Amino acid sequence: MKFKQAAAVLDKVPHISRHSARILYDFILTEKPRDCLELGFAHGASSGYIAAALDEIGTGTLTSVDLESSAEFETTIEHTLGRLDLASRVQIVREVNSYNWFLKKQIEAQTKDGICEPCYDFIFIDGAKNWTIDGLAFFLADKLLRPGGWMLFDDYGWRYADAIERGKTRSDGVTNRELSADQIAEANIAAVFNLLVAQHPCYGNLKVQDESWAWAHKIDNAQGRSQAQPIRRERKSLLRSRLQRWGAR
Repeated sequence: MKFKQAAAVLDKVPHISRHSARILYDFILTEKPRDCLELGFAHGASSGYIAAALDEIGTGTLTSVDLESSAEFETTIEHTLGRLDLASRVQIVREVNSYNWFLKKQIEAQTKDGICEPCYDFIFIDGAKNWTIDGLAFFLADKLLRPGGWMLFDDYGWRYADAIERGKTRSDGVTNRELSADQIAEANIAAVFNLLVAQHPCYGNLKVQDESWAWAHKIDNAQGRSQAQPIRRERKSLLRSRLQRWGAR
């Protein structure tokens, strides 16, 4: 499905801008991941763009995981994908309280003789925005990401403090009063990316776009890298070339 066709349906579905959606769609067209995993789908807007891109290249599937409470949304992922006629591209999974339990079950299913066999080429973490939940999610997801694959984090600069200013007392299952003042003040996904992903020896091509998206490329090398790599800061609007954007393999 062409981008314009998908956007005509998805433009008014929260929570992804058309510009960000174009980047995500083009990434799928360029990298052609066979097996994609999305942790946190809300109303299914980003799911729809990923599914549309997979449909355009004619191959690949998406597994989308979120909480059971997402079934109560006025616009559900099922409704969104149904309007696109792309439900066959997406497996929808709902867990009671965390996508980390889904990851645990996937690791179990992929483990043979004590070794977990990776099964995804692209993993998009777009859910809790919480150090405890998403810090663990990174390490669990890493076991399932094939070498050469990509991991994308949304909400790099998001803070609980900003949500509180808008009158929210609960965000993605986490109650603000359960958090310390410094955790409320700090961008949790930035901490996950800077302290865990960027320091992991098997990740490179690190880049943060507009303080919202953070990308990491899993090195296709069992030895990993031996030196720290800088995190590039980019504006999404300045990304010109697909090959430059994602890095030629």
